[in-house]
Amino acid sequence: MLAIVDVSVFYISRIILFFIATMFIFKALQAVDLTKIFKKNSADQIRFLFMIIAVILGYLFVDAIVSLFESLNNLL
Repeated sequence: MLAIVDVSVFYISRIILFFIATMFIFKALQAVDLTKIFKKNSADQIRFLFMIIAVILGYLFVDAIVSLFESLNNLL
C-alpha cells in the first residue's frame, strides 16, 4: 500500500513525543495534593508514584495520537 509518510517518521515522533508528554503530565500531576493520603515526610514516595503514572499516561497519550496519524496515513 502506498503511504504518504514513511513509517520511520512515526517511530521517531513516538519517541520524541513520549518524553515531551511525560514531562508535561508529570508537571500537571504535581498540582494534585496527596498529602492527605500519604504520611508526613513521604515526598519521595509521592514523587515516585507521580513518575510512574506520568510514564504510563505519557505512553498511552502518545500511542493514541501517533496511531491515529498512522491510520490516517494508511488511508490516504
